[in-house]
Amino acid sequence: MKKTKLILLIILLAIIGTCFLLYKITIKKDIEPVNKTSEISIQDQKITDNTKPFKIDITYPQITGLDDFNQKSKAIIDKELADFKTNSLANDEAVKKVDPVDYAKFPREYDLNIGYDKGEIDENIVSVIFNVYNFEGGAHGASYFVPLNYNPKTKQEIKLADLFAGQPDYLQKISDFCIKDLTKQLTDSGGIEMTDSSWIQRGAGPTAENFQFFLINTNNIVFYFPQYQVAAGAAGDFKVTMPK
Repeated sequence: MKKTKLILLIILLAIIGTCFLLYKITIKKDIEPVNKTSEISIQDQKITDNTKPFKIDITYPQITGLDDFNQKSKAIIDKELADFKTNSLANDEAVKKVDPVDYAKFPREYDLNIGYDKGEIDENIVSVIFNVYNFEGGAHGASYFVPLNYNPKTKQEIKLADLFAGQPDYLQKISDFCIKDLTKQLTDSGGIEMTDSSWIQRGAGPTAENFQFFLINTNNIVFYFPQYQVAAGAAGDFKVTMPK
């Protein structure tokens, strides 16, 4: 009898111990802190269209949860695409009227290529700059930049002046840095023959317009200078990376 009671007591204690252990595991799981930090996810969206006379290849960013940024990004693409098609078709029609025989022999093709560079992407800043190349007819195509620097908290675009609040001479400092860097780039590449000091001074002088194309990184700002801004078109475009 005593032996039976002892066995029952051992079984009862084992059951209680198991229940207590399961209770602790459940409680621990329930009160475990949840990591609420989520990385910003950026996805590339593509538009391709090889329907004659067009050759279109576009890549642009969309970010999960940032609908306002996504609308701004898509609006830039929509405008570039609409302008390209309007201008290309107008030029195509003009060529067809002027020389229909030659047009029939040599059909025209019009190109639009858009990609983007990605800078700082976090809860405070989303910085991208679109690289646009188009050929809408004429002697040659054109390349240029469209920046989109965005503050997810305020839902406003970030202007260069916002990054230098309280520094009234910021444009002069940027200008001095960029002129020195551009001069070195052009000298080292041999492109200095396609410009002169006054051209560089005009294209990188201390005005907001000269530095409207920029990409924000964690430790620096990259300024973009399109063709013809600081040198002849054959020299191409230029970038200057300036530490913050």
